[in-house]
Amino acid sequence: MNILIDELPTSVMIAGSKHQVNWGFRTFILIEICIFDQKLSDEERILNALSLFYGNRLPDDQALAFEKMMWFYRGGKAEKKGPAGKGMGGASLKRCYCFEQDAPFIYSAFRTQYRIDLQDLRSEDLHWWKFKAMFDSLDEDLRISKIMSYRVTSTTGMTKEQKAFYNDMKKAYALDVDTSADDTMKLAKRDMDMQKYIQRRAKEAQHAKKS
Repeated sequence: MNILIDELPTSVMIAGSKHQVNWGFRTFILIEICIFDQKLSDEERILNALSLFYGNRLPDDQALAFEKMMWFYRGGKAEKKGPAGKGMGGASLKRCYCFEQDAPFIYSAFRTQYRIDLQDLRSEDLHWWKFKAMFDSLDEDLRISKIMSYRVTSTTGMTKEQKAFYNDMKKAYALDVDTSADDTMKLAKRDMDMQKYIQRRAKEAQHAKKS
């Protein structure tokens, strides 16, 4: 998928059927907030995220529905490993931003660089992939870019003064969870599947004893 020449998707294909999805930027901001909500169980995180993405049209195959949602979240890109870096461009990167904690800085950055007032837009006015591309391309001199850099920059090889500065900045802008949304969701899905597997085996064992 090439954002320059291809029409951006508003649906996904699951088992040969087209499913309309909520593709706007606010949907995925809410999905990320849901993903990192530590008050929710793994199952609640996943089901809430799927409900945000599919609305009341949740597919029967929830496992595949989850994979398609994460593909859409990554901007149509396959999962890939890589070093920590700025932005949300790749999966499995160390988390360096938070849509709740950093909301004022992100809002200001879009106003400054793109002259876009995110408050004036409906979710349907800006496709998630467009928002994602612009977020990943924010100038390095913007405050949000500097904050994200503080969070992921290694202090190895720095002078004592430089290390002290970066360590202070890391503490000042620390996030509650530093793993990426992609990794957090995969872990939640794995744990949920494991819990269901254990529960199923326990029921099978009880049924075998009664037999």
